[in-house]
Amino acid sequence: MNTTNSNSDYSQVESLETAIKEFAEKLPYWAKYLAKKILSENTISDNDIDNSYSYLLENLKLKEETQKPDISINCNSANTTNYKSDLFLTKLENVEGVNALVENQTIEFSPNLTIIYGANGSGKSGYVRLLKNVFYSKAPEKILQNVHIDSGHKSVSAKFTFKSNDTEIPLNNANKDNVEFKQFAVFDGKSAISHLEQKNEFEFRPSGLNFFANYTNAIKRVEDKLNVDIQGKSTQNDFSILFDGDSEIKTFVQNLNAQTKFDDIKRYTPFSDEDKTKKEDIQKKSDDLRLILSRKNEEILKLENIKKLLTENKTAIERLNQIFTTEALVRVKAAINDCLTKEVTAKNEGIENFKTDKIQGIGTVEWKNFIISAETFAKKQNIKNNLYLQKENNCLFCLQPLSEDAEKLIANYWIFIKSVAEQNAKKALETLNNIKQKFEQLNFDLFPANNTLTTWLTEKYPNELETLKQTLSEQKALAQNIISDIQNKTVSERVEIKIDIEQHTIIETAIDASIKSLKEDEQNKELDNLLKTKTFLEHKEKFNTYFSKFEIYVDNQVWIKKAKKADFAKRKITDTEKNLSNKFFNQKYIDNFNSECKKLNGSFGIEINHTGSAGKSYRQLKLKGNSPNTILSEGEQKVIAIADFLAEMQLSEINRGFVFDDPVNSLDNDRKKQIAQRLASQATAKQVIVFTHDLVFVSDILTYSENSQLPFLCHWIENRNNNPGQIWLENAPCYEKKYRNAELVKKIYLDCNNNCPPTQREMLLKQGFAALRTCYEVLVINELFCNVVQRYNERVSVDSLSKVIITDEIKNELADSFAQCCRYMEGHTHSDKYAYQQPEPINLNEEILRYESIRKIIKDAKKTISINK
Repeated sequence: MNTTNSNSDYSQVESLETAIKEFAEKLPYWAKYLAKKILSENTISDNDIDNSYSYLLENLKLKEETQKPDISINCNSANTTNYKSDLFLTKLENVEGVNALVENQTIEFSPNLTIIYGANGSGKSGYVRLLKNVFYSKAPEKILQNVHIDSGHKSVSAKFTFKSNDTEIPLNNANKDNVEFKQFAVFDGKSAISHLEQKNEFEFRPSGLNFFANYTNAIKRVEDKLNVDIQGKSTQNDFSILFDGDSEIKTFVQNLNAQTKFDDIKRYTPFSDEDKTKKEDIQKKSDDLRLILSRKNEEILKLENIKKLLTENKTAIERLNQIFTTEALVRVKAAINDCLTKEVTAKNEGIENFKTDKIQGIGTVEWKNFIISAETFAKKQNIKNNLYLQKENNCLFCLQPLSEDAEKLIANYWIFIKSVAEQNAKKALETLNNIKQKFEQLNFDLFPANNTLTTWLTEKYPNELETLKQTLSEQKALAQNIISDIQNKTVSERVEIKIDIEQHTIIETAIDASIKSLKEDEQNKELDNLLKTKTFLEHKEKFNTYFSKFEIYVDNQVWIKKAKKADFAKRKITDTEKNLSNKFFNQKYIDNFNSECKKLNGSFGIEINHTGSAGKSYRQLKLKGNSPNTILSEGEQKVIAIADFLAEMQLSEINRGFVFDDPVNSLDNDRKKQIAQRLASQATAKQVIVFTHDLVFVSDILTYSENSQLPFLCHWIENRNNNPGQIWLENAPCYEKKYRNAELVKKIYLDCNNNCPPTQREMLLKQGFAALRTCYEVLVINELFCNVVQRYNERVSVDSLSKVIITDEIKNELADSFAQCCRYMEGHTHSDKYAYQQPEPINLNEEILRYESIRKIIKDAKKTISINK
């Protein structure tokens, strides 16, 4: 199994190393330091990261330059010296806490090929999960505890024994980070999906190419360290909250950054005793000046209020002027004329019908009002259909029955008051009354006594106030005259009276000037200057109080600016790794993959896409741009996945073995033969371990192994009485030739009698009975049924049926003997018919003799038939 590199491989490694060395030599010192460590050691310690980070800070001028040793890059191709080229797994034992696997079992492994055969549910998956947990797998699984028990669960534990240089290396699953475990890989159905669907990283590559992933990881740790420091020094400039008001110092502090010069920071230091005295003097002056100015502010507020009141007064006068314009007076006169005209018309159109010597005042207002009131009162009477003028109605005054003339007169009254002329006269009167009401509501008392505006005008503008009051009195008199004209319906010529508001404008202008003068007073300017100086001194005092904070902040900003210039050249790493992978690795993988596909009869036109990221290489299988599992059959998918797995493993410098879990599920017999041949061929160079439930596949792989004289082991795993994981070493159906007689069982019997310890004797006895059970199975197939149906042959030998002999005696003896073997090998009985007793060597010998007796009975019966023929 030992392998050596060819000359071509050696030259390839040398050229790869040369390219890596050239890359490393061009790195800055801090990165070169890491490259040196990676190329000479397996891991980068935290101390190495700290040293590299310190060198990076020197490179960025963030730390004082130190004397550093020269770095010489020497690629060490022995970077995998911890891995063992002759390593193989010899034994797995003491498995506990894995699913429901029975304990105290041992699996021995051949350096070449080992097959563990068992039906579904026999416990194979539990062992595979354990191996996936410690070996490399694209689909590791969590190991579950025994779900069939509520308590008493044990921690996962297993002992692995490796061998190298004729020395055993015992390890347990807790040591899975040891290099021995990294030299084996597992392939199963779930990892097959990963091979087909996902973008997969190359886990096994030339050690030189692994440099880039390790280097990327190392510089990322340095970068993370730098980012932590940057984050720690990154604080927000919220210093402005320290300063009330505005000043050049506050503006300066708000703009502190990496470009701020330290001489500028010191410009506002120190805050001297002189500054303190000056600040106190300014405080006193400003307080005194504020007291003076507060009076001026009161005056300004007073003037602003006067102006507001004056503006409101002006608006009120303007409204009055609108009422007493010539046009407005003409409209009043027109309304009176309109009313008079319409009343005359109404009178002329209806009064003549009612003139009589019996009633005086026909047509007067009183007469009209009387009729209207009578009509309204008539409507209040409780009369049928609300109709007053009916024959049975009486007069509302004298209660005498109405005559026809009376009914006609009253009806004419109603018609009169509802006539158009009368309605027009009524509306004209309403209009006139509305005008009168508006005049009555006018307010001419715009300058009441004790009013703020009146008082101020009396003091400041008495003449102007008197003029305004006089004109308002004239307007009031005019209003009274107009009201009288309306009441008497007298048409009079009235003259417009307008109050001059020019004085309002003059006074407003004077007030604005006074306010402006007060605000622009030199004392205000002086106070502003004092306050600015005071604010500056207060800010200067605060600045000196927090000076160290400002200094630290600027230091940090300068530090961060320099730190962000760090160049980790990630793209360059990825590009270099990708170029070297393409040159020294990817094509070799493609060649290997195509070769494996050809050997497995799986040339389906699969394309391989290569990508790189963070110093790692990835591949993804495609078929016509699609994932293979969307196009290929299940069997074809399995072939491609196995080809991908084997192609990568062949490139590995460290891999020493494979574990396959049911690699031929859903495959036809031809595919099974091809894969069996390929795995047997692989077992000549690396250790191959196969878990399977497929007897045909077992037969195929063992046939190829025997033909090539390849050493192998084949064990049987069973689930007996709901106890999965029972291992029977070298006791699988594939060993039929060994079980055609009881010689192997006899050897075990002799070993039991060879003064072995009780525990070993018990184990040997169980193996003996298990072996004898297999002897009975082979006896039934070969002797009793004369190989009519063979384990691994699809053809049924009908011709051999004539040789078959089955009697009740033979059936009963076989069934009873087989059951007895099962009871002894399991350690308990199936029924109350048999009371279990601890087996002894004598019991095994008895059963051996019983087997040979039954075997002789069958052979004698067959001879008898042959003679009779």
